[in-house]
Amino acid sequence: MQNLQANENLALLSVATDKAKAISGLFPASTSFRLQTSDNLNHGAPVEKGEVAAMLDGIDMSAKSFAPGAAFRVQPSHLFILSDFQKNNFSPAVLDAADSATQIHLLPLEAASTSNVTIDSVYLEDEFLRPGAENRLFVLLSNTGDEAVEDVPVKLYLQDQQAAALSIDLPADQATQAVMTFRITGSSTVNAYVQVEDYPVDFDNTYNFVLAPSSPISIVEVTDNLQSELKQLYQSEPFFKFAAFRSNSIDYASLAAADIVILNGVQSMSAALAATAANYVKEGGTLTVIPPDGSEIGAYTTLFQNLNIPASFTGAGKSGVKTTLATPDPNNPFFRSIFSDFNAEMQMPAASRSITWSRASDDILKYRGGAPFLSRFDRGSGAVYLMAAPLNEDYSTLPNHALFVPVMYRVAIGSYKQVQQLAYTLGGGTVQLPVPAQVKREGVYELVKDTMAFIPEQQVRGGRLYFNVPPDMNEAGFYTLQRQDSVLTTLAFNYDQQESYLQQYSPDELRSLVGKDRPNVHVYDYGDAFSVKGEFEKRYFGVKLWKYCLILCLFFLMAEIALIRFL
Repeated sequence: MQNLQANENLALLSVATDKAKAISGLFPASTSFRLQTSDNLNHGAPVEKGEVAAMLDGIDMSAKSFAPGAAFRVQPSHLFILSDFQKNNFSPAVLDAADSATQIHLLPLEAASTSNVTIDSVYLEDEFLRPGAENRLFVLLSNTGDEAVEDVPVKLYLQDQQAAALSIDLPADQATQAVMTFRITGSSTVNAYVQVEDYPVDFDNTYNFVLAPSSPISIVEVTDNLQSELKQLYQSEPFFKFAAFRSNSIDYASLAAADIVILNGVQSMSAALAATAANYVKEGGTLTVIPPDGSEIGAYTTLFQNLNIPASFTGAGKSGVKTTLATPDPNNPFFRSIFSDFNAEMQMPAASRSITWSRASDDILKYRGGAPFLSRFDRGSGAVYLMAAPLNEDYSTLPNHALFVPVMYRVAIGSYKQVQQLAYTLGGGTVQLPVPAQVKREGVYELVKDTMAFIPEQQVRGGRLYFNVPPDMNEAGFYTLQRQDSVLTTLAFNYDQQESYLQQYSPDELRSLVGKDRPNVHVYDYGDAFSVKGEFEKRYFGVKLWKYCLILCLFFLMAEIALIRFL
């Protein structure tokens, strides 16, 4: 209702309140009125006619969607609905809750334009956010109008300081993606927002989100190779927390807590390790399987069956033929930002094939014949990376190739999962966040913004906090999640995008939707505003004859005076 009215430079909300005041003037002084709004102003209590104007002046913009059904509970004699009747949230089915004796009047408000530019969402190139490094942010913008918009300025702010800016052309009725780069420093959480310039509907011009620098990625390698190639690889970077165990002396607690578990050449896998690895994936973990050097496969078959992976060992030994790998696809998201200058003729490593499989979620590297060498299998919230050959020079030259480091880094980084979303939506939904182990269960969590504090419905179970977004929380922005005086994190909330699509039903479309089976529902044209007051009074209050009686009385009185005077 921020939109402008078609014939006046006024917001639709102002036009609606003026019309409502005019409607109240149609009724006798003894009439009582109820005002139903999305914020339930005055709690829907009845007021006298003299109080209507002041109550209407108290209406303000709200982030909540209005449900007309709330007005039917009291079964009024007349119900007036003043709205822009947006196509994405109005249905005539809500009118069925009204009693047939209730006269329902639909007064559509004509907007000057239904064009609007809105920020749908933002997301990072990958969930792992590296302080000091260049990160890429993808911004999805929509032009909901039927005309293209050119040179829309888009700005990125970090801690209220502009960090990036660009201009973008937005085709009509279409979503467009913009890419912005930024850097963050330190390990503190950063309050960020993307902003566009668009008038008059500006509630959706800002999209808030929180950037939390990622904690180190925990990597656990289980291997029987005393000279593992992965140890030096991962220990050389500070953002990896690496630990290695022999297959016969595993710390299963460390394995369960890891972001990624790598089974690297485990000889004769035990049934216990296979079951633990399968459960780890089902609980959301990332598992990488690199086959062993030899023919002892142990419980690998059981592991593949438990994870529903159609893979089997070929029995190839050290003397097997190595096949050159195909050049990777630079458009694959896995290789995004890996190649500064992609060369399709680059020399690729060669490898034999110890494991074969099919139907993977993503084939990251392939042999030149098309068979997969490195694939990812998505399993619920977890994932499995499977490599076709051991990391042994007798089987593969990949460890000596320039691709080895970025590929294994990307596999590890791909396992990282942010503990909270970048942003959440006002108006409902459930938020879940991990609770630090040292925090006691006692205490109430609050969402605090400036001087406002909200206590949501909440529950702590399994080391996670679950709470519902409070319905009274209707202001977008940043809220701190607090427990007593302790701050757990900062969360960003945005308005529901449903209101951003401004297409509305015309009076004729509303009449078609209402149909002929609802004789008590009346749809008025734009600009009616009950200007034909006499017609409305005649229809619902009957013809008022007192005026005619008074005129006749005056006429006969004058006639009597004339007769007495002259006759």
